[in-house]
Amino acid sequence: MEHLFDTHFHLDLQKDRAATIRDVEEKQIYTIAVTNLPELYRKESVEIASKYIRFALGFHPELVYQYKKQVPLMWELLPEVRYVGEVGLDLVDKSSEKEQEAFFSELVERCRYDSNKIFTIHSRRAGDKVLDILGDNYRFKAILHWFSGSKTELERAIDRGCFFSVNGPMMKSKRFLDMLSLIPSSRLLIETDSPFTHYMGSYDKHLKSIKEELQSYKPEADVWTNFRRLLGG
Repeated sequence: MEHLFDTHFHLDLQKDRAATIRDVEEKQIYTIAVTNLPELYRKESVEIASKYIRFALGFHPELVYQYKKQVPLMWELLPEVRYVGEVGLDLVDKSSEKEQEAFFSELVERCRYDSNKIFTIHSRRAGDKVLDILGDNYRFKAILHWFSGSKTELERAIDRGCFFSVNGPMMKSKRFLDMLSLIPSSRLLIETDSPFTHYMGSYDKHLKSIKEELQSYKPEADVWTNFRRLLGG
């Protein structure tokens, strides 16, 4: 059986969560299930036990201001988790920019020297700010999810040691494809960001298609090996 994985997936937002879990189990898809709020992580991680699903403690940047009362819960849960996401910055609407930056900065500082943690990071219209906060002396693994920044930001992220998780829409973006050759093959991973991407057919076939499209541009990219290395295996 082909090894499949998904580094950024919203299990709690699926239309039929039970059916999705069955599919993950049957197809043996190693899945990082991100959450948008700490209370959702606490609920999902207790309710669901699966060999193939790992929950990530998250706080979506667009929700930081509205749900700031959950920040203490984030800090309470953080020491016990390995996976962190979805976190980062989103500056499409800059009204909560200061709150987002303050939260993400504190999160990074709390985890900076924890080599066991894996972050999946949102950076829409905020690539440089995310990279400024990360700096170059962090020890956790940083995945830039659905990267849509500039070539200069991409080069900075590569220098910072970031991984990049690629989904279907990214493989249809001329802007991203024009920069894909710059990304080291050893830093490439795959994701669906489901249900925020739309695809025909089954979950496993969609992941296979992303993998195949990516390898058509980067034949040397062994994303499964990269994923195992990310996990420390």
